[in-house]
Amino acid sequence: MRLNSKFFISLLFFFSLITLESYSQNYLELKKATKLKSINFFEGENIRFKQKDDEIFTYSKITGIGSDYLSFNNIQIPISNIDIVDIRSKTSNKGRAYGSLISGGSLGYFAIDFINLSIVQKANYKDVFNEDILVSCSIGFSIGLIIRTFAKKKLFKRKNLNRIWIKEL
Repeated sequence: MRLNSKFFISLLFFFSLITLESYSQNYLELKKATKLKSINFFEGENIRFKQKDDEIFTYSKITGIGSDYLSFNNIQIPISNIDIVDIRSKTSNKGRAYGSLISGGSLGYFAIDFINLSIVQKANYKDVFNEDILVSCSIGFSIGLIIRTFAKKKLFKRKNLNRIWIKEL
């Protein structure tokens, strides 16, 4: 079967229009060399980072990404100066979630037991405040808070095989 010359020319014209309108976008990529997963930051996203000589973290919105720098409202910071990036907004933190679940479950159990004994069963005040349930719920709540407090901080540090660089999409 022979192709029609008008169809071939219109197809060639269509593909030339697509290539004229396409362009690449730069983005910041954080990646460990031993892992396949990477974390990407694009223009318009908020980022929290720490520079090599600073003691505090800087939180700002990315307004532009160049070949070797990030722009934040007319301030350009070279990628080589960025030492630590906070990635809590890009990843899940299971330790904090489990801690919240344990402490919330303990408080919920105490509230349900209190409502059941006082309102439903109409028990006297000595039976409502059972010491065993109060102690076990407070221990559960404390364990949940400890797990939540000491959950792993999600920071990406530039060291060893960790890389921070700008790539094109």
